[in-house]
Amino acid sequence: MARKRITKKKLKEPDEFISFTERAFLFITQNLKPIAIGGIVLLILVLSVFFYQRWEKKNEEEATRNFNLALGIYQLISSPYRQGTAFDDKNALEKFDEVITKFPRTSSGKISYLYKGNIHLRLGEFEEAIKAYQTFLEKAGKEKLCRLFALEGLGYALEGKKDYEKAIQTYQKILEIGEGFKLGNAYLSIGLCYEKLGKDKDALENYKSFLKVSQKSIMTHTVLRKISNLEK
Repeated sequence: MARKRITKKKLKEPDEFISFTERAFLFITQNLKPIAIGGIVLLILVLSVFFYQRWEKKNEEEATRNFNLALGIYQLISSPYRQGTAFDDKNALEKFDEVITKFPRTSSGKISYLYKGNIHLRLGEFEEAIKAYQTFLEKAGKEKLCRLFALEGLGYALEGKKDYEKAIQTYQKILEIGEGFKLGNAYLSIGLCYEKLGKDKDALENYKSFLKVSQKSIMTHTVLRKISNLEK
């Protein structure tokens, strides 16, 4: 096989790698100070992100521990086998408030508003319940299940204040989400609100919608009687 001939011209041409290295070295020596500063800044940024992530992880873990303590009390006072006291309710509220105050940016801090709303609703403190549910809906993102529970609780609290128009608007947001297991309750609640407002035609329409999606509900017979009375 014939070897490739290297001409004198080729030998005289500068090696590309050496030329690039020389240019790079020259650039670095001429810009040493800015490069050093840039490197320090980059290192600071990397370390800042690292320590921030560690701090967030630690916060999340501590928030979860505190939230679980509050949740344990909440489950006790919500149990059908145990009658909670006013002290238990106050204690649970304080624990959830503590999570909210100390860890507002964590997932535990955000979901604490939902449980706080539930306690205020059970106590008949409708204004406080409304504030808690609304704050949760503002902070909690798009997670469907918890939003459904919050919207339902908010609707009940608005009903408690006899603000039936706003309650209807809230229940309609549940229908917009479209999750099957809550549609029946939403239609039923809207129907009840319309009936209380004296809007029997709208109430009738929603009661019939309830029957379409909740045929096996324990409320079916009650709703059938309501439909029968409204159609007379």
